[in-house]
Amino acid sequence: MATDDKYDRQLRLWGADGQRRLAESHILLIKANPIGTEALKNLILPGIGAFTVADDALVVPADHGNNFFVTAESVGKPRAEVTAKLLAELNPDSKASAMHGATVDTFIKDSSKLISYTLVIACDLSEEEMISLGKVCAAQRTPLILSSCFGLLGYIRMYSPEHTIIDSRPIEQVVSDLRLSRPFPELLEFAKGFDLEKIDDLHHKHTPFPIVLIKAKEIWKEKHEGKLPENFKEKSEFNKLIKEMSRDFFSEENFQEAVAAAPQCFVTNELKEPLKSVLEDAKCEDKAMKDKFWLMAATLKRFYAKYSELPLNGKIPDLTADTESYLALQKLYKDKANKDFLLFLELLGELRKERGLAEDCVTEAEARNFCENNGTVMCMRYSEVPEEFVKGPNKSTISEEVGDSDSLIKWYILIRASLRYHRKHKTFPAEKAEHDKYLEEFPAFNAVVEEVIKEIVGENSMYSIDEKFVKETLRYSNSKIHNVCSILGGVVGQEAIKLITHIFSPFDNTLILEAAESKMGVYKL
Repeated sequence: MATDDKYDRQLRLWGADGQRRLAESHILLIKANPIGTEALKNLILPGIGAFTVADDALVVPADHGNNFFVTAESVGKPRAEVTAKLLAELNPDSKASAMHGATVDTFIKDSSKLISYTLVIACDLSEEEMISLGKVCAAQRTPLILSSCFGLLGYIRMYSPEHTIIDSRPIEQVVSDLRLSRPFPELLEFAKGFDLEKIDDLHHKHTPFPIVLIKAKEIWKEKHEGKLPENFKEKSEFNKLIKEMSRDFFSEENFQEAVAAAPQCFVTNELKEPLKSVLEDAKCEDKAMKDKFWLMAATLKRFYAKYSELPLNGKIPDLTADTESYLALQKLYKDKANKDFLLFLELLGELRKERGLAEDCVTEAEARNFCENNGTVMCMRYSEVPEEFVKGPNKSTISEEVGDSDSLIKWYILIRASLRYHRKHKTFPAEKAEHDKYLEEFPAFNAVVEEVIKEIVGENSMYSIDEKFVKETLRYSNSKIHNVCSILGGVVGQEAIKLITHIFSPFDNTLILEAAESKMGVYKL
């Protein structure tokens, strides 16, 4: 194993536990086309433990034109072995293996072969292969990422039976829980030590904004029979009160921070999504459940039921304050978080005894991590691939998107039509046509497009796709453009890391790339 210094930057993203998960992972790539090799490149460099390339093809000149992991000298050689060898050179920490002669059918006919893999990435499969591989991955509960490229069009489909995340790190993540709407006793006592009317200007402009807000709430409640602002007008007046409490609002950054954070004074302790769905999940009450995530979720549910609050995470943001006040406030929140954590451990111990589980079924470090990130806990369950292809994609998503002229859903339908055309004719649209004669297949392909529209949108739908888009798809045929495949491989690698590390939230469940206009769209289908 390489030293931590080698992975220093990424450790700051997904931490030591995430890196451990990567190092223990084994990825299976089915078909070493340019999407697949680019995806593996983006997984090998961060340090996956092992990868296997399964492919029955030999390297052809076209591969040398769009795949960086083959050479001119490798034409005629097994593509699985050539790409695995060159990919292995990227990182000695990743163990490489190749399965020349293996196809999708190899794993469909014997699904037990999937057991040893953490994740399967399969590229440019036919419709039948997607459905069959989707079935066996669902049966083995193995996460799957499908990806295809048609010229300037790209498609990625994610599947995981159940993907639990403790630290989903949303873009607009609230990293601190200051409890300004429900201050705990120690915080109220700390606030009493600040007399904003008597302190000098220097200390006034360095009073931490949580203290300013607690003082503002006290003044407001004195004037309004103990009630807090309830509507927009009153909340605007509350902001005005904060400004009046300052001595020079435009030079006192702490009071500006207080106005910005004022909405935190009015939040309730009601559970919010996605945590609400996790704590309401039946697995929290399943007495036979031994999964660490669900044991900690069940404990968190009991904590909330008993104390009407979630454990405090103990984090405070950067704020304007003198060093003494900041450190004192930081210690206050950390001490409260530690107290909550000990209460959480007590409840976890009770649950463990009730279910007859070992003391080390959840480590203290795992429990602390769960407590500190309880606001970003989530569980994702993806629809199965066969369900989408056989029964049809999510109707609500389709009905919403077909009415939007800017939606990329038309390209999804055209990709599905290309796959259906291949199923009917054993070749992709215009795949064998001469460059200037590809439009001769337009009538046949357009008929398939209309068939797919009826299946996906509805038998009686008036929806149609402009002929120019149908012809453009026909012109793209089954071509593989390296820079488009590189983008797709980058996204596949990124989403694979999310699935492996259980850090950050992967998309759900389909991504469409329209490279001509540099557009991407994610749809739950």
